[in-house]
Amino acid sequence: MTSLYTAGIVTPGRPVGHRYELRGWTTGVADAGEMSVTFGGVSTTVVPDDCPDAPEGAFGWRAVPHGWLPVGRHEVVVYGPGQRVLSTATVHIGTLPGEEPLWLGEITTPLAGQVTEAQVAYVSGWALLQGQAPSLIEVQVEGGGTVRARTRLPREDAHAALPGFADAGVSGFEAWVPVDLPEGTERTLSLRVRFRTEGVGEHVSPRHTFTLRHAEADPDEAALADELTAETARVLARTTVPTDPRHALIFTHSLAVGGGQLWLQELLGRLVRDHGWRVDLVTAVDGPLRAECRQLGVPVHVTTHYRTSSVPEYEGHVAELARFAKLSGAGVALVNTLGGFPAADAAKRAGLPTAWVIHESFSLPTFAYHNWGPAKPPSAVWRRWESTLAETDMLLFVADSTREMFLPHSKPERCRTVRYGTPMWTLGGRTPAETRRRARSDLGYSPDDVVLVNVGITESRKGQAPLLSAMRRIRRVHPEVKLSIIGLHPTPYGQAMRRTVERAGLGKTVDLVPIQPDPMRWLHAADLFVNNSDVESLPRSILEAVSCGVPVAATDVFGAREMLVDGESGWLFETNDVDALTATLLRALGTPPARRREMAEAAYERLLPWLDPAGYAREYSEILTDLALSGRHSAGGDRA
Repeated sequence: MTSLYTAGIVTPGRPVGHRYELRGWTTGVADAGEMSVTFGGVSTTVVPDDCPDAPEGAFGWRAVPHGWLPVGRHEVVVYGPGQRVLSTATVHIGTLPGEEPLWLGEITTPLAGQVTEAQVAYVSGWALLQGQAPSLIEVQVEGGGTVRARTRLPREDAHAALPGFADAGVSGFEAWVPVDLPEGTERTLSLRVRFRTEGVGEHVSPRHTFTLRHAEADPDEAALADELTAETARVLARTTVPTDPRHALIFTHSLAVGGGQLWLQELLGRLVRDHGWRVDLVTAVDGPLRAECRQLGVPVHVTTHYRTSSVPEYEGHVAELARFAKLSGAGVALVNTLGGFPAADAAKRAGLPTAWVIHESFSLPTFAYHNWGPAKPPSAVWRRWESTLAETDMLLFVADSTREMFLPHSKPERCRTVRYGTPMWTLGGRTPAETRRRARSDLGYSPDDVVLVNVGITESRKGQAPLLSAMRRIRRVHPEVKLSIIGLHPTPYGQAMRRTVERAGLGKTVDLVPIQPDPMRWLHAADLFVNNSDVESLPRSILEAVSCGVPVAATDVFGAREMLVDGESGWLFETNDVDALTATLLRALGTPPARRREMAEAAYERLLPWLDPAGYAREYSEILTDLALSGRHSAGGDRA
């Protein structure tokens, strides 16, 4: 006599959560070992449980999935002995209209109750809203305000735990929220995070508290700093070297390829060739641009990374740089980037009138956290940073927005905006039809493709990963659109982008191109240039796109908003918001090509007064000349 195997599945009358526990019954079996259940292809653990309405004598059970299931309809299959299918059903993972969306995630930093030595609340974690990475994440810290988080960051741990979720591998987020915290104090703060996607809904995390502590200044360190500063001054006072007012000593952070480095390289060439400057260059990091310096006849001295972790290291390195500066015979110094404050300090101590170029649009606490982590430079070093900002003869910026951010650290008359240009301005804001045709052919685009281009080293602040998320939506409306991202390199962020393209099936839509010394072909081929950075000063890539006659869509951030007028000479959208990015790209793509060309022409005309790099080179030459001839300087050191 054979047993009669049957089964029933209790199906819910509404959508359920990501890890819904199934219930049912089976006849012909006596225990869970004789049967199995899968839910959306995911195995389950079956345990005995009462099941209402089960036939008399049936085995009641509960099936607990071994993993989380994504939103959608999933098949449930009950198997009997010999993997015989006894019953199937369909269960919907999701929510009803108007309900709060399903949320999966974790706030990993700070932990509830955690005490951190910092002036910045660093918040990070991962999140999925209705199974996808949220479009917008806002971090709310009591006493620090609300900050939009940087999203679509790599989280391979989340992908490993949630293999069925396409966005899990880029579900990470992070934000930096400065908190006003005097030395020697601590403060317990509360944190909440809001996750939102347009048309899906929002989720607000439970409130939890943590503590930030700003350590009290060490009087011994302050005394040591004063002692070492005085010793450096005594050594420098013994040295007298004739100075040349047409000789500039330039300090920079790196000679690798990057925006700030390329800006300096262009300036160097014009100072030497067009304005007759003699230049010596000191760099913390060597790189391929040293060869160009050699061709210009610019000697390069490679030092180490600026040392800021302790008072002795800082003072020792500054003393070395100051002695080098004084012995160089230069009559004026130029320092490149905010992190170069040890070099600016050294130049001041050597008695050189100094101009300091600041590209970075960060507050000091946020910049310090980015570069040195929560254990910021010791208080004595931090004070040197602030005093150097206050006393440097001239602070130079490439955007008014950045200058305004730093006004509290100096005097208005010492702060000046000098926007840079690009050699590509000679293209006249247009790309000839034959040049465009050839570029598109060489790059494999068809005449019907609409080409979007993004240029910039792939890193989180450039926002290329959210751009990939936007493309998944855009191609549903505009299947003819293609995106080329120029600047891929094998960092974790770049590798995550590669995996995202593969997992999202974007291989025929998105082209990830390694870093190119010259992106001209892509700009010539482009129909629209996209900048999605959340921090910029004056994006060089936008200047290049405008010079080629390519209309631009960009985040409304710092220098970008000084270059473009939304709806007139380009399109602007809010930072760190995939919905806003997507809507803006759809708006731009929905604009007739003739109108897009008119907007590109308007952008070129708006920027033309300062696009010629000869203009900013001349302005820098005048600034350096005035400083050198006036002999203005704010700290010790004898001048011959």
